[in-house]
Amino acid sequence: MIGVAILGGGFMGAAHAANYARLGERVRVKWVCSRPSERAAKVAESVGAALTLELDDVLRDAQVDVVDVCLPTPLHREASERAFAADKHVFLEKPIALTPEDADAILVAADRSGRLFMVGLVLRFWPEYVELARRLEAGALGQPRAVSTHRLSPPADWNDWMANRNLSGGIAVDLLVHDFDQMNRLLGTPQSVFAREPVPGHVIASVKYDGAEGVAEGSMQMPRSYPFSSSIRVVCDGGAADYVFRAAPAEDGGNIGAVDPSAHGLRLYPAGAAPETIELESVDPWEPEIRYFIECVEDGRPPDQGTGEQARAALLVALAANRSIESGKPEPV
Repeated sequence: MIGVAILGGGFMGAAHAANYARLGERVRVKWVCSRPSERAAKVAESVGAALTLELDDVLRDAQVDVVDVCLPTPLHREASERAFAADKHVFLEKPIALTPEDADAILVAADRSGRLFMVGLVLRFWPEYVELARRLEAGALGQPRAVSTHRLSPPADWNDWMANRNLSGGIAVDLLVHDFDQMNRLLGTPQSVFAREPVPGHVIASVKYDGAEGVAEGSMQMPRSYPFSSSIRVVCDGGAADYVFRAAPAEDGGNIGAVDPSAHGLRLYPAGAAPETIELESVDPWEPEIRYFIECVEDGRPPDQGTGEQARAALLVALAANRSIESGKPEPV
């Protein structure tokens, strides 16, 4: 049985806890480390864990194999470094950090420890994105040339720090990092970014690749009545593909609640052939990534999805977008 401690008792900590519980006797969540709150107490109670404010309580526990970091981004480096120093595996929610220096320090700490490290780049485990990548890597539509995405949400109502760009990195770092990671996965090595913020909290970024380009739109300033919405469209030499997702806000906080049943299915449009809709089973988006990480721990094998290097590469695109917003011109990645 894998012993887990979750750092953070908010929206993301609750999401992770629920998915560890789904793994049954393979996992035991022993601790939730958080500031005292009604929500943190509920998270701990939901998995039969002890609630503590003291990280030392967690790190001294020899039965804790994994530290799952769901803390505000400025705390990622310290929490990860301390966990690695205590000989724990680390699952770290995205983004990896706010700066390249902090990201590099986390990677160095992981390497020195010999423990496993993974970052919550959840789209790498979302069924439609997984199938899209598999089809494109197999050459189903030829070489990808253009990717366009959107990720639109009402303002965050589940914490008090995300709206502060100094703490979250803003829309580019906290929200669009998902889409920048997908662009990197499908298009290769990013070269430069030209980004604008036509209204505060709403970013449009164009990312240049070798022979390809990606455009991402992200917002945490949509009207409260607007459903959380995301999409990806890929144009290739031999066709196109797209996937659209919409969901109501979660009733207990967060931005992903009941899924709109009319928005589902990955669609492929091969040149010279009939379109194809691929229906995949709807899952909690964090379930497959949590299960994958636990499998890696059980098998003693490093993850090849959600790696620290992949997370760092996506962060660099996001930071270039922020610099471009400030300078008003394209910025190198």
